[in-house]
Parts: sequence; structure tokens; C-alpha cells
Amino acid sequence: MSAAILLIDPKYPHNVGQSVRACAAYGVQDLYFTGDRMSSAMKELKRLPREERLRGYRSVQLQHIERPFDRLPELTPVAVEIRPNSEALPLFEHPENALYVFGPEDGSLGSSVLGQCHRFVAIPSAHCLNLSMAVGTVLYNRQAKLDPARPLDTSAANAPGYFEVRNLLPRPRP
Repeated sequence: MSAAILLIDPKYPHNVGQSVRACAAYGVQDLYFTGDRMSSAMKELKRLPREERLRGYRSVQLQHIERPFDRLPELTPVAVEIRPNSEALPLFEHPENALYVFGPEDGSLGSSVLGQCHRFVAIPSAHCLNLSMAVGTVLYNRQAKLDPARPLDTSAANAPGYFEVRNLLPRPRP
């Protein structure tokens, strides 16, 4: 059961970074992106803070890719896009080897990309979601349906402030 993410010409590095974080959280090892709009912004990025560098994000391979559908034939392309024929995410049956394809923050997927996709899924919401939030939502839905028994990461209990935050939350009644 493998999946990968493809971001078509993303505009903002922070959305790509948060998408990497979502991939790491849900066990997706490959995140691909096309286009070059982020090139100048990526050059301006400074080194990540120590706490960010030590997280499990290294498990995700972030790769720029040209002609992704030709280079990833073993994956089933699924466009995450609001279209008349899109399946609603809550009812969607995820393919085992899915390549989830997301459009740019300021546009939609073009016809050449949509023509390569075998399935179309839409996230029902009151308005459009941020790119990285859409990635996280789809990956959560996939995990909930295909791998609901996946163990939770308890390493958060060792993070600074964990117990302070936990103690602020209401406790369930016995």
C-alpha cells in the first residue's frame, strides 16, 4: 500500500513544507512537484531551526519532476479537484498505489494534467482549502480508511510543552 503526492507548479514554499510534514505524519515517502515558481523563494530560505531539522521529515523524498505521469506509470493518478464528476472524499475508495495530484494555490489543474488522471476526488468544504491542508485532509482520509489500526506516534509526549497543553484539555469523565 503506497501513495505519493504530486504538486503541480506550487507557488509557496511554506505550502510545500507543510505538505512534506503531512506526508511524514501519514507515512507517505514521496512528494513530487513540477514547475519553477518556487525556485527564487527556495534560494532565499535559510536553515531550518534545530527542532524542525530533528523531526521525521527526512523520511519524505521531495523531488522536482518533469513529465511525472511518464515517469510514475506504476501509480494511479487521482486529481484532487472540484469538478462535476468528482467523487466526494468521504465516499471515495482510495487506490492502493495512488498518486494524489494537487493544483497550484492560485489556479486549477489544466486539461493536460486532468487528461492523465484516472480518478477525481473533491473535498467537501464550505470554501477552498489551503494546498497543504488539502494534502493533509486527503492523507488522513486515506489512512483512516486503509490503515485505521496504524499506531499513533507517542513521541509528542516528549516534546516541550506537551504536558502543559494536555493539562489544559478537558478530561473525560469516568
